[in-house]
Amino acid sequence: MAQGIRKVPANDKARFWQAIHSGHTTLDACRIAGVHPNTGYNWIKKSKVAKANADVAAIELTKHTRRQGGVQWEDAMDLAEAGDLPPAIPLDRLTPEARRGLEDFQFFREHYLGRVSAPWQVEAALEIVKSLDSEEKEFICLNVPPGAGKSTLFHDVAVWAIVKNRAIRVLIGSANQNLAKMYSRRIRETLERPNPMLADTELAKKGLAQDAQGCLSIDYGRFKPADKGALWRAEEFIVEQLDGNGLDNKEPTVRAYGIDAEFIGHRADLCLFDDVASTENARESTARDKLLERWDSMAEARVDPGGTLVVVGQRLGSGDLYAHCLNKVTYDLDEDDYDGEDVTTTNVLEKPEPTKKQKYKHIIYKAYYEDLDTGPKSRRLDAPAYPNGPLLDPKRLSWKDLSYLRSSNNERFRVIYQQEDLADETYLVDRTWITGGLGQDGVLYQGCIDNERLPEHIPPGLRAPVISIISIDPSPTQFWGLIWMLYQPEHNLYHIIDIQRTKLTAENLLGYNTTDGTYTGILQEWCERAQYLGYPVSHIIVEINAAQRFLLQHDFVRKWTAKWGVNILPHTTARNKLDQNLGIEAIIPTLARSGALRLPTMRGNWKTLALVDELCKWTRDKKNGTDLAMALWFACLHAPNLTTIKRPPRQWRPSWI
Repeated sequence: MAQGIRKVPANDKARFWQAIHSGHTTLDACRIAGVHPNTGYNWIKKSKVAKANADVAAIELTKHTRRQGGVQWEDAMDLAEAGDLPPAIPLDRLTPEARRGLEDFQFFREHYLGRVSAPWQVEAALEIVKSLDSEEKEFICLNVPPGAGKSTLFHDVAVWAIVKNRAIRVLIGSANQNLAKMYSRRIRETLERPNPMLADTELAKKGLAQDAQGCLSIDYGRFKPADKGALWRAEEFIVEQLDGNGLDNKEPTVRAYGIDAEFIGHRADLCLFDDVASTENARESTARDKLLERWDSMAEARVDPGGTLVVVGQRLGSGDLYAHCLNKVTYDLDEDDYDGEDVTTTNVLEKPEPTKKQKYKHIIYKAYYEDLDTGPKSRRLDAPAYPNGPLLDPKRLSWKDLSYLRSSNNERFRVIYQQEDLADETYLVDRTWITGGLGQDGVLYQGCIDNERLPEHIPPGLRAPVISIISIDPSPTQFWGLIWMLYQPEHNLYHIIDIQRTKLTAENLLGYNTTDGTYTGILQEWCERAQYLGYPVSHIIVEINAAQRFLLQHDFVRKWTAKWGVNILPHTTARNKLDQNLGIEAIIPTLARSGALRLPTMRGNWKTLALVDELCKWTRDKKNGTDLAMALWFACLHAPNLTTIKRPPRQWRPSWI
């Protein structure tokens, strides 16, 4: 009987090639893998033949491309990959270098990617990957100045996460689909390359890169599946799993999306968004509104429980995406104590408010740390980087470049390179003035919130005289802002009773049914309620152009004002908006600081939240989203000059008549 030929196990073959690529001789590699030397020499011979065929195919491919202008290269790529990369290698079979790479990010970047890491890059990467161990969803906002290597770090963290866990699902997001696809393709090429990376010559001269010593597909086993039908495209791909199975039903390991693309249905363990914000969508505009809406409804919803979302980029202004994320808060709630009751009811609102915390963990790195500056030596190119020196990266962000930026455009330097939020200097109201507490200026503010009062409710113990005012900031096409306020002149208190921010027509504001002679609209409803509560409206303040167009020209409006005893007071915005004494910046901040502005509770109340949000984000150049702030200014500007309507005197009569 002929003796059967023993089939060499795939793991033994993988051990052999791993040893060869680690620098061992053929004989040593055969001993490590436990195979006969003749078998090892045959494998080496076949590998050389395959490489020669691949070189020939590459030459033919070049000729074919020049001749026909197209690229048909699948056969050539099959030959190029005939070097028998090992399959995915389990943890207990890894080399010492490969094991260390799983735990040591700095070593991983240096040994396998040829990077020279700055301390901040290692620190940030560890923070991101550590968050994947949480059982809850984690959100991180990483702000880094441009030129510090954040996009390269973005790539390396994704690669490291995949090497550590081949089952992970990574979503790569960027400003548009093409840019996201480029990032995804770069990750794929790093994972599939069959030899160590060579450093870029210019980067190597500057000490920013070096030749890699190891190869990921050799030391950890191939990442591109051997199955030709497996998903392996630039915008999405699946890496080979440790068990070699489960690829048919496996979600993509990496999928790329532009923030403007539809990505409903795909969820991920690690969502990395790089440079989503831009100068076009950082300021008040339709582009920014669209970005924030898609971020809230689409991007944040893609992260699975136990997963992490990271948004990376440099600050661009006080209204950019990063400020939007950092303003978000969550509540620490004990789910065992929640019994399903309506959280907007009066009883629930009277309970102590749960502890709030920021939804996004803020990781911030400045280009220059002045408190660590010890003189010219600490700012040299060869000086230690942060946290041992004042410069985040002395080579990538040198003091020569930073000092020029600092002197030529200090505001841009502070925002983009120092990641400072200049909102406190440009916004109308500091949130602490509204909510109460110790401000950044060291002053303890009492706040403007009546926590026990809901919207549409009159403050208890309100004493006459009181002036009831409705203020309107209208718009033909956008949102209207309407505020009902009670003003106490003796105490100089401005009590906000009701708030509306919505799109309206003139009829929605005040309509008239000619059939039965009845009035409809918000003004009618508010005046009826004010009359019922005992504080009838005496004045309606509206911008003069809108007053002429919507109110003053209609005869039924004049009859309505006579019926309710209301005066319509036109307001001119352009003349006084930025006035030093009468402008919005002169009146509203003063009332907020002193606590003279009184608002209903913010808990479960979108009306007060909307007004506070506008006040805390109002800037001179903001065109939209200022309706309530302007309506409040109208009311507060004119209230001190108004008097209550005098009713006709009633003649005294004995009670028995």
